[in-house]
Formats: sequence, structure tokens, C-alpha cells
Amino acid sequence: MKHIICLLVCGWMAGLFHFHALGAASLTPPFAKPQPITMAELARQPRREVAAYEVTDYVFGNYRGGFASPPHADLNPKKAVIIVWRDFPYRFVFCHEGSYCPWFELPSGAGVCYQFFEGNDGWAELFNNWGRLERNSFVDIVEAGPGRVWIRWTYLGVNMEAGQPAYRATEDFWASPNGLVLRHQTYTSLLPGDHHGYAREPIELIGLCPVGKLWADVLRRPPGSEERHALAVLDAVSPRRYDVFWRPKAGTLWDSTHRKEGCDWQDLEDSPGVILAIPLAGGTPFCAFGDASGYRHDYTKLKEHTFGAEIWGSSCWDHWPIGWLNSQGHPVDESSLKIYPNHFSPLGMDFFALANEEVARGAFYSLYGVAGNDWEVLRRTVRQWLEKGASAVADPNSAADLPSAWGAGP
Repeated sequence: MKHIICLLVCGWMAGLFHFHALGAASLTPPFAKPQPITMAELARQPRREVAAYEVTDYVFGNYRGGFASPPHADLNPKKAVIIVWRDFPYRFVFCHEGSYCPWFELPSGAGVCYQFFEGNDGWAELFNNWGRLERNSFVDIVEAGPGRVWIRWTYLGVNMEAGQPAYRATEDFWASPNGLVLRHQTYTSLLPGDHHGYAREPIELIGLCPVGKLWADVLRRPPGSEERHALAVLDAVSPRRYDVFWRPKAGTLWDSTHRKEGCDWQDLEDSPGVILAIPLAGGTPFCAFGDASGYRHDYTKLKEHTFGAEIWGSSCWDHWPIGWLNSQGHPVDESSLKIYPNHFSPLGMDFFALANEEVARGAFYSLYGVAGNDWEVLRRTVRQWLEKGASAVADPNSAADLPSAWGAGP
């Protein structure tokens, strides 16, 4: 019996030693996921061609308030994944508090976002309490660089009132050292056959302003003019271009008088490729798409918000990107301007001529970056991408060999 007890004790001791030995082991670096860092640590990182980092304390637009949950994002509302480049001053940000809907951010603190698959009739989306929850919107770094960054964003379009999911979307972003980002969007309905289980609006231009600033402070001002350049839409395959200008209206907070110039809008609707841009002071964030990237012009409708059918003009809202209430629209007022960042939207788009089920079958690609002063540099970059054809455009590396759209910079 003593012999048996001795064997059992020795076996237990050996197992205990083995357990502690395993506990002391660690993964080899190639198989260890990088740990999150702070924004201060990010600033000290060696500058690689392109790289992605998870940070724990990102806040957009100089917001100084608290992040009590609710209404703010669960877990860590300051969590973000940030793509940075060695040769360019801007960054691409996926922020938990902003529902991970990514934006370009310039050194000035201003930025541009391009939204997501928004549900039909606004019944399901992400800019609400439910959409800010990690279980409904989350981001993974698949490749962190330096040759290429690959980010996968998964989200559920959710109802503002009850949080019911209507569809599940997956978006991939491939960032290259040339400062360009290729985006791939697709989704699946979770309410098949129900109109509210589908989404038809995958892109919208949203300008972002830091606390205390409005569009008049962040948009580019033409030399010698009081106007601001609110929107530029370029035909990727011809010299055609359409521009919208806003002039601040005295005695108002964000209202304006409007002017447009350039080609007929229908010329852009009929084009096999378009470039949509918001000219900010310091750079022009843009997106581009066309027939070869899944956005065929015969079913894709561009919606200009100043002179088009849906008139928003220079309206500003501040319920996002800092989510301070469960609302899908809160106009900026004198009090909220001092506390929250705000946003404006000069243009959107939708698949007006596709049935719900057809949109849900689609795989759509678009190109993103920040352009400098030379519009023709931007146009040539996009045209070269679209001329590759549908099969090549859908390759994750289709933007990697393109010339930079930044040119000489702003």
C-alpha cells in the first residue's frame, strides 16, 4: 500500500511540475499576437511602409468627455485599430466608439468616413447603441504589415430600438505602401424575404470635424474666396468633373448658400468609373469605383445632397462618431458644438435598379486614399486600376502596384 501511495504522490508531483513548466512556456514571436499599445507608444513605433496597430486609448476629434456605458461602446470605447504609412501623413482608423466604421484622419484632426451597408429605410444600421457593441461590430488584423495590411471588419446591421439584427456584413480592407486601400464589401440577409433584412446603400461620404469646428473650418477654401469646396466628383475616364461649393451664411451656425459648376450630373451617372472626394484643407480623401469593380453604372445611383433629390446641404450632426445618445440624427447646436465632434455628408449612393436579393449576392470593390493638389494624378491612378478589368480588380493586391494618388501633396 505504501508503495502504491508513493507512486501516486510521485505521479502527482511530476504532473504538478509539468503543469508549472507549461505555464512558464511562451509562444515564439512569429506565433504571438501583438499586444495593444497606447497612442503615445504608437507615435514611437519605427516607421514601416504600412502597418496596423491596435491601441487602447484613441479618441477622435479632441473629445474630452467621459465614456460611460451605455450609451458608449462596451468593453473599451477607446479601442481602435489604426493603419499608418511611412511616406504619408494621414492614417486610417477603425474606432470602437465609432462602430468601427473606418475613416481617414488628417494631421489637422479632420477626416472622412465612407459608411457601411445601411439597411433599407434606415431600419437597421450601426450608428446607435446596439451598433456600438462589440458583439455586433468587430475588427480583426489579419496581416499587420509591413508589405501589406489586411483588416477584416464584421458587423450586424441592427435596429435602433430593439437591437434586432437584420443582416451580417463582411468587409475586407487591403492597405498598400503606396497609401491606397482596396475595400471589399459583401453581406447576407438574416431576414430573408423581409425588405428590412437587406441593404442597398454601401457607401456615403461623411466629413468629420473635431470639437468646436464645422465644415467651414475643415473644407478647402479656394484662393481669394469665402466659399468652401464641399464636393468633387470626377469621371475616371474623361476630363469631366462636377464641384459643389458652400459659402457660410451669416447669422447661422452651419447653414450656407450653394453653388455648383462643371459637367452635367447625368454624365457622371453614365460613366463606367467615378471618383468621389471631399477636399479638406491638407488633403482630399476619396473613394472610387466603377463597372469593373461591381458598381455598374446601370444600377448604381449617385445621390448628391446639395442640389439633388435628397437635400441636406451643409447640415451637421453630432450624434456620431462619439456616440452620446441612441439616435440616428442630432443637429449640431451651440452647446453640443463645444463638447462633441460632428459630421456632414455631401453625397451618397445606392443600388436603385437592383432587387434586394441581387444586392445580397454581390461582391463589391472600391478604392480609397488621400489625394494632393493634382486632380489628374488622382484620375490616372483610378483609371489605371479600373482598366485592369473585373478579375484583376477583385484581386486583394490590385491596388498595390498603382502610383500614389498623393502626388506632391497639398
